[in-house]
This record gives sequence, structure tokens and C-alpha cells, in this order.
Amino acid sequence: MNTVFKIGYINHADTAVLSASGQVGTKPVTLLVDPHPARRWSAGLTTSAWINMAWAEPRPIDCVALMGCSHSAAGRCRVTASDSSGGTDLYDSGDLPAQVDPRFGYLIHVLPAPVTTRSVRLYLTDPSVPEVRGGRLFAGPLWTPQYGPTVGLEFGRAPLSTQTVGRAGQTFIDRRGNPRATSFTLGVVTLAEERTHLREMQRLCANSDDMLVIFDTSDPNPGDVSIWGIAKDLQRPRRDLPRYHSNAFAITERL
Repeated sequence: MNTVFKIGYINHADTAVLSASGQVGTKPVTLLVDPHPARRWSAGLTTSAWINMAWAEPRPIDCVALMGCSHSAAGRCRVTASDSSGGTDLYDSGDLPAQVDPRFGYLIHVLPAPVTTRSVRLYLTDPSVPEVRGGRLFAGPLWTPQYGPTVGLEFGRAPLSTQTVGRAGQTFIDRRGNPRATSFTLGVVTLAEERTHLREMQRLCANSDDMLVIFDTSDPNPGDVSIWGIAKDLQRPRRDLPRYHSNAFAITERL
């Protein structure tokens, strides 16, 4: 039975009213929900900041994540949830190590139990960095499939640089980023999961919206086992067995 592999594909941060303790004029907090990944929110030259998300109606939240986070390994965070902005009546994580690996820049906080809330606030602190900033914000429910990925998982880099050989034999390199990429198959998906999750992924994500895939929520370096990106050519679920479906995924990072 799977308990650690999770997928977040409904991002309530995109529909939230965002506010922050600070922002630079050209880097407002609204860039945290901008679909162009190169655009970043900045709180300015400060070592601590907060981001608040508010909704008119309650939203189910299992996870809060900030991709493109500027934290070092010394950074800390706190997540609170309430029916009032900045409150703590529903959930308070307390001050915690943010567990951000600067190589990946993922801050991922999975709540011990889901909450249904109108307001979520993420506090960020890191005295070792001159600026607090972030690229993409996620807050929403996580799907924990009954069965995790089958064998055959691929996880590595998707090099985008190109090489051209000139007439004289010189090699010219067009340097571009090396985002991470993964492919995996959920080989056993129940009929109920196919209806409530796989069909929704097809409807909401397809080739347009990012999803957060966490391969092991118990890992002490969550950024190393997670990826935020678009599922390229998201496959239609296959019904290989009478009571089960399967689905293949290929995802490339977008940060």
C-alpha cells in the first residue's frame, strides 16, 4: 500500500488573493502564480518575509510548496492555516527547517492531515541570504494513489543544449538549461481513482498546467525526489485489467 508517493494537480494558489510582507515594484507577489516560470516574486533585501493566500470559500489543503525558493540549507519556514488572514486556529506547523536544497530550490511542506481553510500563510526566514524570493507557489490537495509507480521509473536531466558542427569541424554549442525530467507508470489504479483523479488530470492539466509530483514525502531532501512541471502528452488511462486502469506519465521540470 502506497503512503509516500503523492501528486498535486489542483493548485488553489492560482485562485487565491495573494499578499506578502514586501515586494519589489517589478517583482510583485502576483508573479508567484504567473505561468511564465522565469518571473520571480521578491520581498526585497530582507532575510524574512511571509506570503498569504486567502479565498472567499474554504479550500482543502494538504501541501504548501514554493518552487524557485531562494533559501539556503539554513533556511526555515512556518505554515499556518485559519478562517481569518494570518490566523492559526486550524493549523500551525511551528518554526521548522525548510529543507531546501539550493540545487533544486523546492520548499515543500506536507501537512500531517488535510485542513479546509480560507487562509494560508507561509513564513520564510534565512539569515544567510540577502533576498527572499520565489518562483511558483502551490497550495492544494494531494492525491495518494493506492498503489505507487511500477518498476521502470526514470529520473534525470533533460539537456536542452544543442551542438552544431561547422564546415571546418568546429563544434558550436547553444547553451540552454538542463531541467530535470521523469517518466513513470501507475500500473494499478482503481476504478474509483480513475474517475476522481485520472480524468481530472486530463481535464485540468493535459499539456497546459503544471503538477507537483513527490516520489517520497518521508525523504529528508524533498526537492531531490520531487518535480514541478507539465505532463507532456498526458496519456489516456488504459484499462488493462477488469477492475484496474494504468497511466503513463512523462514530466519535464519548468523552473
